[in-house]
Amino acid sequence: MLQSMREGVKSPWVLVVIGLIVLSFVLTGAESLTFGGAQSGAAKVNDREISFNELQFAIEQQRRQLSEIYGDQLDPSLLDDDLLRPGILNNLVDRALLEDYATALGITASPEAVRRSIIGNPTFEVEGSFSADYYRDVLRSNGLSPDQYRAEQGNTDQLIKLESIIADADFITPVEAKAAIDVVVERRDVRFLVVPGTALATASAVDDAAISAFYDANRRLFAQPERLSVEYIELNPAQYALPVDEAELEAQLADALADYETKAQSEVAHILLIQEDDETDEAYAARIAEVGSRLAADEDFAAIAADASDDIGSSFVGGDLGFTDGSVFPDAMEDAIASLEVGGVSSPVTTDAGTHFILVKSRSAAEQVPDELLRAEITESLQTAQTQRDLLIAVDQLRDLVFTSSGLATAAEQLGVPVSISQPFSRDEGEGLFVESSLRNAAFSEDVLIDGNNSDVIELSGSRFVAMAVKERLPEGIKPLAEVRDGIEAQLASEAKDRAMTTLVDEVNASLSAGETLESVSSAKGYEWRVELAATRQNVNLPSAVLQSAFSKRSTDTETVSAVRLDDESYALVQLARTQAGREDTMVGVERDALLREVSDVSASLLRQEFMADLKRRGDVVIR
Repeated sequence: MLQSMREGVKSPWVLVVIGLIVLSFVLTGAESLTFGGAQSGAAKVNDREISFNELQFAIEQQRRQLSEIYGDQLDPSLLDDDLLRPGILNNLVDRALLEDYATALGITASPEAVRRSIIGNPTFEVEGSFSADYYRDVLRSNGLSPDQYRAEQGNTDQLIKLESIIADADFITPVEAKAAIDVVVERRDVRFLVVPGTALATASAVDDAAISAFYDANRRLFAQPERLSVEYIELNPAQYALPVDEAELEAQLADALADYETKAQSEVAHILLIQEDDETDEAYAARIAEVGSRLAADEDFAAIAADASDDIGSSFVGGDLGFTDGSVFPDAMEDAIASLEVGGVSSPVTTDAGTHFILVKSRSAAEQVPDELLRAEITESLQTAQTQRDLLIAVDQLRDLVFTSSGLATAAEQLGVPVSISQPFSRDEGEGLFVESSLRNAAFSEDVLIDGNNSDVIELSGSRFVAMAVKERLPEGIKPLAEVRDGIEAQLASEAKDRAMTTLVDEVNASLSAGETLESVSSAKGYEWRVELAATRQNVNLPSAVLQSAFSKRSTDTETVSAVRLDDESYALVQLARTQAGREDTMVGVERDALLREVSDVSASLLRQEFMADLKRRGDVVIR
């Protein structure tokens, strides 16, 4: 089937389309996306609507993934909808275009490929093996049902096949392969002088007059916006975290021990049969009867599940569903589980999902939870509740006090918290707490800045609350020389070094033109010189800046040097001594194959970009 699809893609009309892709890529860009239209969804791709709910769901998934990857290190601003939305919407549009094209080619998903993608996904593994329970837990935590996930994986399989077809349309000609090999295996002999920073120290000395002159001539470079310094009070949970009341802890622990015991747990497996859309009632009943007959004949339950169950998430693990305490599954299933002995198999049980045959694999008795565990849980619960209660009481008091008082001193005194003073911040930038735009906006509001009132209490993430009053208003103007002096001095010194280096390059090139060698120049000036013979572009012995300079020169340019920075202090004067043309026979087979794979990957990536651009140009895409 896949081969026939590939042959279809290679038909004349498709090859004509692919042949025009490169040209259409030049003509395609933002103009291929139409903005506007009715507000019935986030976007429309051909005849398909991308709803706002679908977009928001994708944003939430991206936000959840970023949080899981980076944890507390993640900058909250990176989770902002406005930042995530454009890229995610573009991905949804691309996917819709690809799905439409795949459908037009008759590409369909393979159920077996979907099954393999699920059981082979490391995300669903526990101790190195697929876990049906963990699979369902992961889907549930991401707001997905198994059916939704299987459908999504089916779409993914469809797109993988399309990607394979696109990749098959790409190829590298022998001329392209030879050109790539010649570039990679070309060898160059490189000489270079190392010019230490101390050699340019005198030239780079900067006096006070030069600094003042630069400052006066470039005052616009040192303009700064209006800034504020504020007094503020911050309330947060850490200020109100106190030990819990032992009497209350013991009372709640006693109550919990009296009625907190784990329920009996039943480990179960099932065989699920789902009636297909085009399956008659008689055929479906026959399938149910066949499974019932095989079970009655004492055939292995796991083998039947693998062979007959329509539940992909459990069929390949013997139908295992994990444990239930009587509240996990639909009532009909739980009633059947409760009536079965260990090892017993139910008669057909009907739920919204389909028809189940249920096996009880094991059952554990109810157990009392250890009091140490309960004590820790109750302590945490009491402390959290107590902290939140005391914090919110203080926040309410702060709201009243900042509204009725002038300044923050009275509020700080009554609440027993300090008044802090911020570093100056502008409307657009701040540090510490004032990286939060909500605080900066409140400080620059008319009520606080012009009328001189205390701000409202502003809630930040992490249950932090802030009230503030303007302490000092710093008008826009020019930063004082003392504040920018070091930066000016460093810039002028760097420019002086560059000028001195330009002069040195001219002197060395004049010496080389007069017949001297780089070695003799090195001896005369007292600089270290180095040589690297037959260097390739992958050379690791040369400093990267030297290597890049050597291979950027024309192969005939062997009589001049070029200056590059090695680090903040030193430079190098680079001379190309000789170029040896690349030859394919100097590469071992493994190197050659790796290079051609890399070239092929780059070519395939460009082809895919051009292909997507062509789809957008030819499709009807409306971004709302």
